[in-house]
Amino acid sequence: MKTLFLEIPPAALYVIIAACAIIVVAGIAVAAYLYILEKREAKSAQPAEDPLCHSEQSEESPEPADEQTVQQEEEPVPEIQDEPDSHTEPVCQDEPLCHSEHSEESPEAVDEQPEEADVPETAEEQVPVQPEQTEELEAEEPATEEEQDEPDDEDDKNEEEDETEVAPVRQVARTANGHVRYIIIKYNKSFTAKLIQSADLNKDYYSTLKNELLSYKGVKSRTSWKYETFYAGRQTFARLSMRGKKLCLFLALDPKNYVDTKYIIDDKSEVLAYEKTPLMYRIKNDRRVKFSKELIATVMDGREKAEEYAETNYAAQLPYEEIEPLIERKLVKVLTEEDAQSGDVFKPRDFVEAAEVNELLQDDIAQALIEVSDEVSDRTKCEIINVDILSRYFENDEKVTLEEIKKRVPKFPKNATYIKVLARGLLNKRLTVVADAYSLEAAKMILLTGGNPVKKR
Repeated sequence: MKTLFLEIPPAALYVIIAACAIIVVAGIAVAAYLYILEKREAKSAQPAEDPLCHSEQSEESPEPADEQTVQQEEEPVPEIQDEPDSHTEPVCQDEPLCHSEHSEESPEAVDEQPEEADVPETAEEQVPVQPEQTEELEAEEPATEEEQDEPDDEDDKNEEEDETEVAPVRQVARTANGHVRYIIIKYNKSFTAKLIQSADLNKDYYSTLKNELLSYKGVKSRTSWKYETFYAGRQTFARLSMRGKKLCLFLALDPKNYVDTKYIIDDKSEVLAYEKTPLMYRIKNDRRVKFSKELIATVMDGREKAEEYAETNYAAQLPYEEIEPLIERKLVKVLTEEDAQSGDVFKPRDFVEAAEVNELLQDDIAQALIEVSDEVSDRTKCEIINVDILSRYFENDEKVTLEEIKKRVPKFPKNATYIKVLARGLLNKRLTVVADAYSLEAAKMILLTGGNPVKKR
């Protein structure tokens, strides 16, 4: 034995020792690997010890109790995805650990994850919804157009054919007993005047419909104060009139035949003035103009159109004009004071204080009531005087002038040629004051006590 060991070369001995070392290291590695596998198997055999992955590992368990647990824990998953702002559980923070373990042991768990997110199902549901919604919108479009044609109950139906219109500026007058009142001037406008002052769109509608009516053979028109009539011989076919701010077409058709149709009409058969043309149709848009032509064709009852009819731009013949030129052309009548609606603004008071006049009388009324005389002011020497001084030195119903002030008011400059009246204190007299200028509050004090302020030029 000793001889054999000594006969082995040193190099071979080193190889043997190295091989033994490799075998020992390999054995240790195999033992460590087996130990790790055993530990993992032991860990997978105890699911209760890993609460993070309990819900997914329980899917492989055949026990019914575990299946119920899986269903209960799977339900919150889509809620967490749909509501990112809601409260999240700590399980979501450790989800990568759970997926990494299942990727080694149960590849089915990875396949189930997209099913919980329901991404394919959502896509399949959205694809057919879009064409259905488009069809619904297309079906609703005609209904929307019909709604636009329906008259507004608050505006259109309340638009009466009022022949009068209140003037933009109210006038103020004094009655014989000293009362001051507004006089509300009203204008009675003709159909032509209303067209002239209406919107350009109304004029275009009027021109279109007038051309359409006159294009039929034998049809003529005549304009009266309230409307324009279209007729042939003794037969009246239509009328055009203004109601409020809208152009209206009246036709010799029975309104009962057009109830619940696309033509939104009004029945005027009970009004004597519309006995011949009881169907009223408001012209509000281009669609109404188109429908009006259909109604006109019906009322003409087969009457042929003129072959060589040339259309006229009637809208161009109706440029806008102010009220005064229309009054001069007698297209607008101004109501007299007796016919106008009037009302008391204030009654004379026994006394008034300067501090309260602005609350009792408006500026525009006071300005309107200051009379202007033919006397001319002399600005050589200007002075002022307060209303309460006039109340002290003058009696009720007296006339106050610069000459009388010089006579009655002590220490008033005798060389004064121009006087301005200012408000102060209290006035308890009804006076007619002739002065060169007034403060508005002073004029109000004189007016409120029944007096009359007169201003020189």
